[in-house]
Amino acid sequence: MVISVSYIPKRLYSLLNTAIESVVPDRETSGAIATLSKLPKSNLLDGPEAKLLIRTLSEGQNVSRHSYPDDFFERYTFSVGGAEEQITAKANHIVFGRRGAGKSMLLLYALKKVEGEGHPCVWVDVQLYNDRSDEALCGDIIAQILRDLAHTDSASIELGNILTDLESPSVTVQSIRKILPRIKRLLSNFTSDKSAYIFLDDFHVIDRRIQPIVLDLIYAFSRGNKIYLKISSIETLTNTFDSTKKIGLEVSQDVQVLRLDNNLTSPDMTFAHLQKILDAHANYACLPGVRRLCSSGDVLPRLTWVAAGVPRDAMNLFAQSMRRAVSEGKRQVTVSNVNMASSENLTTKIKDLELDSSDAADLLKEELEKIKKFCVEENKINAFLVEILPRNDRYKNIIELVQMRLLHVISDGITPGDAGRKFLALILDYGMYTGIRAAQSVELFNQKTERASYRELRSLPTYKIS
Repeated sequence: MVISVSYIPKRLYSLLNTAIESVVPDRETSGAIATLSKLPKSNLLDGPEAKLLIRTLSEGQNVSRHSYPDDFFERYTFSVGGAEEQITAKANHIVFGRRGAGKSMLLLYALKKVEGEGHPCVWVDVQLYNDRSDEALCGDIIAQILRDLAHTDSASIELGNILTDLESPSVTVQSIRKILPRIKRLLSNFTSDKSAYIFLDDFHVIDRRIQPIVLDLIYAFSRGNKIYLKISSIETLTNTFDSTKKIGLEVSQDVQVLRLDNNLTSPDMTFAHLQKILDAHANYACLPGVRRLCSSGDVLPRLTWVAAGVPRDAMNLFAQSMRRAVSEGKRQVTVSNVNMASSENLTTKIKDLELDSSDAADLLKEELEKIKKFCVEENKINAFLVEILPRNDRYKNIIELVQMRLLHVISDGITPGDAGRKFLALILDYGMYTGIRAAQSVELFNQKTERASYRELRSLPTYKIS
């Protein structure tokens, strides 16, 4: 029997041998033979491998503890900065990045590694507690941690008593503090001969005011107990330390920061990283690489700019582009397909803004509309400069829009005029003026993936905020 595919990754031989042995245990005496062969060039976009690629890319959209149970390391692509070595260290880490930057995937990498070494792990999906600010939230999160870490019979009586206190309708932060010594003693029984890890995914979704309190309580029983915290969050929505009350985790002293924002300040590196991620998924789906699915050398550079260096956006947009190309009867993905996918994806980004920044959503959308008018209508270019004014409320809104992937940094500091005044260079998200929202005569800044020159950046119009 001959099985033909477009590309033969090494893992297929292993899978084939396993399949043969399960059906024909003694294939030498039976004479059963099966092999793999490579298909001649064909319409890859409409083949079974492309359909598997779309499914594979879709699976990467929402990462949880249970993602990729059997083949995680085969499908994982290492980060540009080598954050994997740090995240698995015996230390507290918080991973910052925009939505879709790979924060949860990095945490999952750490979990798979340390769990494989026999260390107990707890994964808390903080989305479960979205937007909560009540003191009972602290009890609920700690109760979940204890249930997952201390679940043996020997601890059942004391564990049950502590859980009753934590889940009492009248629980307060103060009452939790009173039982912290008991919690620490209980957990010390499970970490005497090995370390334990607590993963807090999407920590930013709970109210900023309660964030340092939650961290302070968890740190109280994890510190000195060989229990390490691994947190993912969006930086502008996160408050790890209350400097007035001196509670929480202080950056550098109590927790180390890892940043995953591989933005457009280095478009060449971003392009290479995104292509590596897409190629890994393509190879998994028995395709030679994503370039073979593209109509020209302009498609992947455009995808880099449209996705703004965000891996999850790149995967989603490429899958959408593939589906659109097939529906149009095309044999390959075009730049136009990518533009349309970007335009359709804008609605999702606006919904993300409303979810993550509900209190300030109207202000942020108002600022975004002003920037769009400034770029598209007044200056006919998708890039602009804004002075770096950290205390200015409008500047803070602009940084928030960057975190929400509606604006994208292309240079994080230039001085086009007066000495001492630094400016940020940004581009407006492609979805706001391409595809179904196409705007006439808008110049697209730096369409290739080379780094922009200082001269090009200085020539951009300045958006006034003060």
